[in-house]
Amino acid sequence: MLQVNSPRKPLRVLFVEDSQDDADLTLFALEEGGFDVIRKRVDTEAAMRAALADCEWDVVVSDFNMPRFDTYKALAILRETDPDIPFIVVSGCIGEENAIALMKQGASDFVMKDKLARLPPAIERELRDAAARREHRLTQEALHEKKKLLKGITASLGEGVFVLDADARLIFMNPEAERLLGWTESELFGKEVHRIIHSHKQDGTPLPESCCGVLWVLGNGGVHRSEDDVFWRKDGSPMPVSITASAITEEGKNVASVAVFQDISQRKLAEWNLLESRRQLRELASHLQSVREEERTRLARELHDELGQMLTGVKLDAKWLAAHLPDQQPDMSDKIADMSKLIDETLDAMRRVAADLRPVMLDDLGLAAAIEWLTEEFTKRTGIAIRLEMDVEPDSLDDGCDLDADVATAVFRIMQECLTNIARHAEAEHVLISLGCDDNKLMLLVTDDGKGMPAADGSRCNSYGITGMRERAHSLGGKLDMLSIPEGGTAVVATIPINPVGLAGAMQ
Repeated sequence: MLQVNSPRKPLRVLFVEDSQDDADLTLFALEEGGFDVIRKRVDTEAAMRAALADCEWDVVVSDFNMPRFDTYKALAILRETDPDIPFIVVSGCIGEENAIALMKQGASDFVMKDKLARLPPAIERELRDAAARREHRLTQEALHEKKKLLKGITASLGEGVFVLDADARLIFMNPEAERLLGWTESELFGKEVHRIIHSHKQDGTPLPESCCGVLWVLGNGGVHRSEDDVFWRKDGSPMPVSITASAITEEGKNVASVAVFQDISQRKLAEWNLLESRRQLRELASHLQSVREEERTRLARELHDELGQMLTGVKLDAKWLAAHLPDQQPDMSDKIADMSKLIDETLDAMRRVAADLRPVMLDDLGLAAAIEWLTEEFTKRTGIAIRLEMDVEPDSLDDGCDLDADVATAVFRIMQECLTNIARHAEAEHVLISLGCDDNKLMLLVTDDGKGMPAADGSRCNSYGITGMRERAHSLGGKLDMLSIPEGGTAVVATIPINPVGLAGAMQ
């Protein structure tokens, strides 16, 4: 038995030998070689299986010529139990064919019985090799288990995940990535996946490796994010993706990159549908604005031309009656005078309604004249002073700029809405209106010194009036911005092309 403080090296040997004398000779050679041997001899299959089950052995030393047990069978039984334990054949005679066959089956070495002095160093060598094999196998098993664990964890993710090594070759891909791409991990393993799934843009033009975020982090480290990228599936179809790629670093060196991606096809489709819906709504809003302006113009014309003429005729008839009444009917004269006064008031109200619907001068005299009229009427009605600054002459505003009728209407309505909001909410004393042409654009600025809008009331920025102003500008390819400071007044800035591109162009 092994002594605790013995300088000899402990060794557990299972002898597969039918001769006790031969086993003793082999034991003597091992002890002479410095081993403290724990041994057992077996010569049948059942005995060997029982010995392997009862104890852990360092080495199996087997005779080749045994009448009741086959060496090939003994080696097969050992490899079923443990793939790493050395199996050394000790024999007086073994042919070359048998030696080759046993080596292929997993035998470690051969020692002739007349050269047993070779056995101890052969065992030492095989024990070192077995330890190395065992460590390698255990490492591989541990890696395999970790990979299984990683696969299990990433399998529950809703994103595709793949990992590239330092040479940009695939070493891992989770099931979701396989599902999204149509490739299996085994098909792409060890390959440069950029050339397979990420080599082209959406339009089919090549994507250089320098523009690939997954490869970029391999060389530069850190994290790369992209919300507008494309991978190519196995069937050749493009897949819009969002990607987050990060580097794996060891001892200051980037050794791998991990890419996490999502299929955003549905999101892209939803975004397109939303944009298309907005485009259609803006087209509808623009159409409704045009229809409303046309209807306002028609009503204003009818009020001015037809109703105005009829009221004027009634007024002339009333004057004729008053002139032809006998002097002895003062009550009738008073009644006719009241009628004339009422007709005048009705004419004034009709003109105000017609002007509110559509100022005739906007069509007849142009935008500048209509603006001057609007500001004068506003000051008369509210008492709020307006300073009007036009960087161009009134005539050139309408002629030199070659102003489109829709642009003129939009600017007038935006200014009208601004002044209405100022009168209702601003509590202002002064208003500045600036209008001019620059870079083929018409620019309108309306500011006041009122109370502005409180920060907590920012929802008013989305009121129908303000939304309508924005849509008017947007439908003509322009934009409208609004700045409001509590207790500091409000500013509205509208910029509209003089030659509008229309709604379709504004949406591009």
